[in-house]
Amino acid sequence: MVSVIILSAGSSARMNGINKQLAEIGGFPVFVLSALAFEGCKDVGEIIIAAPTGECRQFEEMARSYGISKLSCVTEGGNSRFRSMKNALEKVSPSAEFIAFHDGARPLITAEDIGKIFADAEKYNAAIAAVHAVDTVKTVSGGFIETTPDRSSLFYAQTPQVFRKELFLSCLERLGRQAENVTDDSQILELCGENVKITEISGCNMKITRPDDLTAAQAVYNSRKTFGAN
Repeated sequence: MVSVIILSAGSSARMNGINKQLAEIGGFPVFVLSALAFEGCKDVGEIIIAAPTGECRQFEEMARSYGISKLSCVTEGGNSRFRSMKNALEKVSPSAEFIAFHDGARPLITAEDIGKIFADAEKYNAAIAAVHAVDTVKTVSGGFIETTPDRSSLFYAQTPQVFRKELFLSCLERLGRQAENVTDDSQILELCGENVKITEISGCNMKITRPDDLTAAQAVYNSRKTFGAN
């Protein structure tokens, strides 16, 4: 059984006053659309949502009103992704074999791609959504280019990121406070020398970060409805 944690406690700092989690795409709040992607997955046994401080009740009522029947609880987020993740982990069911972390601001993940990531996680113990880098990436110092890495080996890490629960918790314990500085969940395993499988996804899985992203995400949503994509 997979316990899915939807991380929705971000500050929306670059959204010009818009709460991106509550903005609507296709008539659904962004965080709800993200949760609905996992609601229909047979392997998912529970969904936990990490909400902004003081908004847990609102998020829970909205999630249930939109049919998130697998919602087990809504936890209060912290002042960092790590703290929000830790708060949610405390509510994970003892019967969960895997933990999946997903950004609430990535509402376009498809059921097909979720299935691919889950399958890789079961086979390799850890797997994350990723897309191959299409832009040339530069390393920079003092505003000037230092090197140009070979982009054939570069991937953009996304979510969901799925881990065998006991392995993830073990790595978290081994790292201690060092884990607080990671920028994504898979780094916790990386820093412990564990292998993490890259699962290259095919569908658009953009993250809502700026106001214009809502327009782009709505266009993708409409396109899927028009052409029948999941």
